[in-house]
Amino acid sequence: MQKENTIIEVIQALLDIEKPFPASLLYAFSDLEPDGCTQLFAVWDQIPLQRRRALLEDLSDIAERDDLMLFEEVGRIALDDSDPQVKVAALDLLFQAEDTRLLPKFLSLLRDHASDDVRAAAANALGPYVYMGEFERIHAEQLRRVENALLKAYREDASELVQRRALESLGYSSREEVPDLLRAAYASQETGWLESALFAMGKSADEQWKDLVLAHLKDENLPVRLQAVHAAGELALEGARASLLRVLEREFDIADLRREAVWALSQIGGEGVEKALERLLERLDDDEDIELVEEALDQLSFTEDKEFFSLLDLSLDDSAGEESILGLADEEEEGWEGRGYNPEEWNAYTSNEDYGLDLEEEDDLDDDGYEDDDEF
Repeated sequence: MQKENTIIEVIQALLDIEKPFPASLLYAFSDLEPDGCTQLFAVWDQIPLQRRRALLEDLSDIAERDDLMLFEEVGRIALDDSDPQVKVAALDLLFQAEDTRLLPKFLSLLRDHASDDVRAAAANALGPYVYMGEFERIHAEQLRRVENALLKAYREDASELVQRRALESLGYSSREEVPDLLRAAYASQETGWLESALFAMGKSADEQWKDLVLAHLKDENLPVRLQAVHAAGELALEGARASLLRVLEREFDIADLRREAVWALSQIGGEGVEKALERLLERLDDDEDIELVEEALDQLSFTEDKEFFSLLDLSLDDSAGEESILGLADEEEEGWEGRGYNPEEWNAYTSNEDYGLDLEEEDDLDDDGYEDDDEF
């Protein structure tokens, strides 16, 4: 009963345009129960536009700071809002939903929506499904539809922003045409495309991009440099360690760069990293920065443990076919699960592989990932 009363109070506050909306009520939107969703949906269009926009923005900010706050139910309601800005915010809230029932809507928005920002946000929202497909967490046919839709958007959309977001989502893909697309974007040396190329390279879990990423660790353009630092962390490039350690010592005042370096070092690990992070803690006075470094130290322990256990997989000698130290057959080279995955960006994947669109539904889809008609 207390939850229901809270939702009623929240809805009344949303509709009362004479008073500011109490920030304390924002948390009531997390993990909305079905009755609460029904009540919110019934009045959604009655909420003034500026308040709907502000609400979605505030919820996104909270979700970014606190992983325990989940506002997907609000995102699903807002996804059908007529306002493009609200739609973009809704797609942001649904970024980690990992619900294949959302795929038809995302694909439709990518194909049909008039707003460049909405199409770009839809392309971005499809990235997690490419990642899931690489782990066979969705049907292969679903993955093909998503990849084809992203490739079509990359090649044909009139908006560069949409093209770039499509390329970034394709970074997770093992499709044979993707590396050439990344090379072309990188070769353009246009700042936006270079950022997107580095972003996608980091997501690829492919060390073929090692030299290209390392080449931009000291780039004079800060946004490009930030993407290179993050990619180095996602690819766990040991060759980046010395440069990133210098960032902590010599470029402390560049906060965004320092934070990216902290995260990347927690993924790379190795000699001197733990001591450098501990020294950094002593210099910080901002609570969020302190928490970031503490989380990095925790992650570093995991990284170091993973490296230790990977040593146990080495053979007693270099002869092919010999058993490992543990008496186990040599395992395949570390791939997706060991690289390119940031647990802060993605939730655990749904265990129900049949959740969402089934293959019978997908028979109605064209090769580009879209249905023949507008019904979803």
